[in-house]
Amino acid sequence: MSDPIAPTSGLPTRVTFITHYTELYGANLSLLNLIEGLVPYGVQARVLCPDRGDLLSALDRRGVPWAVIPFEWWVSTHRTAAGTATRLARNVRRLRPIVRQISAWETDLVYSNSSVFSIGAMAAAELELPHVWHLREFGRRDYDLWPDFGTRLSRLAFRTADATIFVSLALQRAFLGKAVLPHSHVIYNGIAPAKVFDDRKRAADAIRERRQPFTFVLVGRFRESKGQAVAIRALAALPAAFAETRLLLVGGAGNTGDQGYYEGCRALVAELGLTDRVEFWGYVPDPERAFLAADAALMCSRNEAMGRVTVEAMSAARPVIGYDAGGTSELIEDGRTGLLYRGGEAALAACMEQYCVEPALAVRHGEAGWQAARGRHTEEDYAARVHAVLRTVLTARGFGGR
Repeated sequence: MSDPIAPTSGLPTRVTFITHYTELYGANLSLLNLIEGLVPYGVQARVLCPDRGDLLSALDRRGVPWAVIPFEWWVSTHRTAAGTATRLARNVRRLRPIVRQISAWETDLVYSNSSVFSIGAMAAAELELPHVWHLREFGRRDYDLWPDFGTRLSRLAFRTADATIFVSLALQRAFLGKAVLPHSHVIYNGIAPAKVFDDRKRAADAIRERRQPFTFVLVGRFRESKGQAVAIRALAALPAAFAETRLLLVGGAGNTGDQGYYEGCRALVAELGLTDRVEFWGYVPDPERAFLAADAALMCSRNEAMGRVTVEAMSAARPVIGYDAGGTSELIEDGRTGLLYRGGEAALAACMEQYCVEPALAVRHGEAGWQAARGRHTEEDYAARVHAVLRTVLTARGFGGR
């Protein structure tokens, strides 16, 4: 376990962060961690977002200025020439007010918090400011999003940023292949201050001797790609000896399509006779309570760029059974901090059975997972590594801070 990296002295720097949505899910939670972690370095954050949502209240509580100016993504699930032209035209019209706002904030650097929009790169170019692109999603593999101008042109845009930050090696390879770029960095998300890791460990230790049926938890918005249905079928596939094993499903359903999937999962639970063993918790702002209520966590998504909830489970000393792909394979050391599987519900059920047969194994994996996460995913280390990138970019561009 490593201690948090101590801040190095530096001049105050104003950074405008641009985010693509305003709900409090992974990318924005990680953005809040980053903003908080950068405070000791003198980084003064401002946030620009396309609409209103819960993120704005979170920024208010932290005293972070924000502005809402609508803009379009440069990816879509149904790419058409007309749609591409419409989105481009709207962004060209909205560029001017965005540039005015960034300029009014006396910004030193523009920071795009996602790969799904290009307005940050456009505004930075207009103002001749440094631009950092933080890539957090595969796009096509995880959300079925297709670039408006094709993969080659979008990747060229990423390559021409002053720096690109990827949340995992898997994501970096997906975008860059075997190319090694000096301004490309892999920085895993920090999910909480070191003190919170320690507090969660104490909370986990305090309930270690409790008696309950072995309980699994899956945290994530209801979406087919997140695999709630796979987890339900895996629970049903466990041997009769583990008929009391429970599953907690924590997360809400966003759009109409997701709502249909949510209702389908509830129907599947009834069909398989699991009504007394599966709980639907809905959206929980802080999933710590859910992880502490369980003995192990599941990550059934096959295309996680990193998987924030995997680390959140580890921060509560809970082992994770994850699908062996993407960033999940980098977070879980199979057989030491959790278990990895390939295949469907049968493969997942086999891993779940290991913990049901030997709960002490789950405890050992949870302890090792906490150690690994505490050493790699604190807010302090996260901010230190990002700040090093910012400092390098600003120095190279001749910005000395304000």
